[in-house]
Amino acid sequence: MLVPKSAIKIIFFYILLITCNGVVGQTGVQKPGVKASINALLKNAGKFNFSDPAKSLSYINEALKYKNDISDKQLLYLYKIATVACINHQANLLAIDYGYKALALQKKIDPSQMHFIYNNIGCAYMQLKDIEKSRKFLNKSLEGLKQSIAKGTLKEKEVEAYLVYSNLIVIEMEDENYTRALQMLYIYNKQSVRLKDTSGIIITYQNLASVYNSLKQPDSSKFYSDKGIALAIKSNRLPELTYLYHNRGMNDTLAAKDSAIFYLEKSFALGSKKHLNDAKLSSAKALANLYEQRDNYQRSNYLLHIVNSLSEQELSQQNKKKIELLEFENNQKIKQQEALITAQKRENVLTFSFILLVPVSIIGFLMYRLQRIKTRQRKIENELLLQKMEGKNKELTSNAIQIMQASEIMDYTQKGLSQLKTVIDTPNNKMLTQIISDLKKGNQSFNKKEFEKLFVETDEEFYKKLLTRYPTLTKNEIRLCAFAKMNFSTKEISAITQQSSNSILVARSRLRKKLGMADSVSLTVFFKSF
Repeated sequence: MLVPKSAIKIIFFYILLITCNGVVGQTGVQKPGVKASINALLKNAGKFNFSDPAKSLSYINEALKYKNDISDKQLLYLYKIATVACINHQANLLAIDYGYKALALQKKIDPSQMHFIYNNIGCAYMQLKDIEKSRKFLNKSLEGLKQSIAKGTLKEKEVEAYLVYSNLIVIEMEDENYTRALQMLYIYNKQSVRLKDTSGIIITYQNLASVYNSLKQPDSSKFYSDKGIALAIKSNRLPELTYLYHNRGMNDTLAAKDSAIFYLEKSFALGSKKHLNDAKLSSAKALANLYEQRDNYQRSNYLLHIVNSLSEQELSQQNKKKIELLEFENNQKIKQQEALITAQKRENVLTFSFILLVPVSIIGFLMYRLQRIKTRQRKIENELLLQKMEGKNKELTSNAIQIMQASEIMDYTQKGLSQLKTVIDTPNNKMLTQIISDLKKGNQSFNKKEFEKLFVETDEEFYKKLLTRYPTLTKNEIRLCAFAKMNFSTKEISAITQQSSNSILVARSRLRKKLGMADSVSLTVFFKSF
């Protein structure tokens, strides 16, 4: 026969309780009284998380009033323990709500630990009998666990992390996928043995007994039940022992009634002692049937009275939880209405902003068009100016070439007259000497003045900038700057100025020192920037 679902214990992560001491006292800048209140609320919320979930939730709600005064880590801790407290209190929709909030914060703080929260959300959906969503979140938890193992970020909570296998086993058992359940049970058992997790080993034996009972293999079921019972007794794990006794008794209800009564009575007694009403109720029902079959009506009636009492309590609790769920749903609707009102207000603001934005956009567009027109005009003006400058530069270059050619002709004429001077009679030498001298002076004067006039006309702005930055430059230095800007060679400058190449090189060196320039810097490149 199948084990009643109430006998299958669903395991939740205890990570929230383990980290309790790690978050108390991590508040930001606060008044001493406020800080003490928050720390006390956090401590008590964690303390009663499993033993009294309703009390834990009351502390959580008080702590959440300080939501804006606590750190993200503390808020994450609150959402985590609220998730577990709600699951323990059967307020599973509220648990899922807190679980999603915890996920958002955990992703921000440390994504490697999200698999713990995925497990808790999966357990909440399991309680709601939504197996598809439960499986989805539990598989996410398992995937996160494997990634944490691979990256070495599992930290100190390795035992708790592997509990996801136990919860997935419950899912597989619910779906009667016993082969898959057995595969996962062996993995979980292997890890529990490796980690010396006695509770995990006991749970494995308990679930193995349930699976083999469902597979109608009573001998294997009894074998694992007995192993679990022996280990639970040895380690004094009474809650686990209660369920193991229950499973063992239920396995024997058909074939070995004496054995069934023996184990179910033990389960009933421990369930009463440890307030495990699900095991107590299920054991009492089975025992009442067994005693009735043996005509022990007195014991049967007593147990039926217990069953009725527990059933009424369970019904009362279910009604209470239904009321809580209705209140939660109503609160959620109120929040949704408030959110809709807020959204409507935001929409109104956006509408007004849009209405205001239209004329502003038109003005902005017109200003943009005007700016583009001005930019286009400046571009056209600059292009015209550039064309004009290029024309003048061509003229300057052409005139410079003519000056150089004229200079060469004069040089040639001077040389010819000098040769003539050596062959004609002495009375005419004086006249030839005067002609040669006049040619030299005229050539030098023409070259310098003509070139300077042409360059000033072509690039007057260059002269202004040059004198503004370097007001101590002499006329010859200014002229040399102009030659450099035109990228004239030493030979070309020599032809125009009638100076030797060495003199020009010395002048260039002095100019560099005066301008504070290194020898590696090109004069032409430097003056092009003016």
